[in-house]
Amino acid sequence: MKKIVIALLILLSFSISICTAVFYNYKIFINRKKSNQLLAQTHQLIQIANNKKVEEISNDTNEIEAEIIQNENITKEDILLEDEIIGILRIPKLNIEAPIKEGTSQEVMKTSIGHFTESDYWNGNVSLASHNGGTNAHFFEHINKLKENDEIQYITKLGSKKYKVEKIYKIASYDWSSVTANTNLENKNTITLITCINGMPNYRLCVKGVEI
Repeated sequence: MKKIVIALLILLSFSISICTAVFYNYKIFINRKKSNQLLAQTHQLIQIANNKKVEEISNDTNEIEAEIIQNENITKEDILLEDEIIGILRIPKLNIEAPIKEGTSQEVMKTSIGHFTESDYWNGNVSLASHNGGTNAHFFEHINKLKENDEIQYITKLGSKKYKVEKIYKIASYDWSSVTANTNLENKNTITLITCINGMPNYRLCVKGVEI
């Protein structure tokens, strides 16, 4: 009788493990599919915005507008697309191309990279967050593999910016000084990527890039 009970318990435990693994992978699949759909939507929205600019503004005015965009303080209203979408982050070395949305809630980061509302949107310090594992989108899983001078691209309806990795470092989980606006290195435009560190819940990994 004991052997039967033990066998049933082992079988039950095995079944639960299988079901858990299937459910886990299913959630990953669903969130990845939603993320890909959001990325396609973001590409389309940026293209529509670009086409509209071409239709409405002459070449001479485009040059003036580009200068204004480069120098003025861009707000949330200036950069947002539909559904709180900001743009796209691309990291060639890691084969990452992912949509960026406003905010860093768990709902936002299920399918996209989140933008810290405390940070800048264009000039200044653009700060972004993503998971490094789990069933939600985890675009920053391998950013610890980045090295100095690796390229990061930030793409919005206002245009594209390129950054080179300047430094990679740890910050305390309560220290958000690297995230907030106007934390530029030598007054240069920067981008800051932040994610968790496996096995170190009290710290976060921070990758800082400087515009090139």
